[in-house]
Amino acid sequence: MKKFMYAALIGVSSIGILTACGGQDEAQSTDRKGEITAAKEANDSTAVQHEEPNENTVCAFCNMKVYTKEEEMGKFTAKLVKADGETLFFDDIGCMLNYERDMEVKNNKKYVRDYKTYDWVEMNEATVVKADIQTPMKYGFAFFKDKTEAESYVKENTNLHAALSNWEQVEKMALERYNMKKMKQDADGNDGHTHGNNHMN
Repeated sequence: MKKFMYAALIGVSSIGILTACGGQDEAQSTDRKGEITAAKEANDSTAVQHEEPNENTVCAFCNMKVYTKEEEMGKFTAKLVKADGETLFFDDIGCMLNYERDMEVKNNKKYVRDYKTYDWVEMNEATVVKADIQTPMKYGFAFFKDKTEAESYVKENTNLHAALSNWEQVEKMALERYNMKKMKQDADGNDGHTHGNNHMN
């Protein structure tokens, strides 16, 4: 009889221990789920909320029309987000680079459109392609989020002399345009900033 009662007591104790362990595991699992959910919410809250140009938006550098995502030429639109959160739009990549140069603004985030999807891509993360294509300011650069897409475009458009390029080449062309504009303004006796002037080819 004593042996039976002892065995029963051990059984009850074991059940209690197992129940406690199960409860602890469940609590830890709940905590982990809570941490994952909190991290996801934090990531969602810090996701970039991209502003878009509208039909009345003009380039912050040259005052020409900025094309929207719904328009074919909108694939060449660029934008700059200043440190204070202000967003400026540009009709072509060179205008954005020359605005930044002209106004000496720093700590900006710069974006270009993916040539295929028209989605915004951080400038330095985009693959650059140079081709004989019509862009708003005749720079002739297209940008791709995916390098393989850029390589495919180059292979499929040899008739456009498409070739992989880089940001140094984009910057070089923009600077050449900028210097030409400054020389013309100096000759005309205009010492002001270049932004907001006429279309610069």
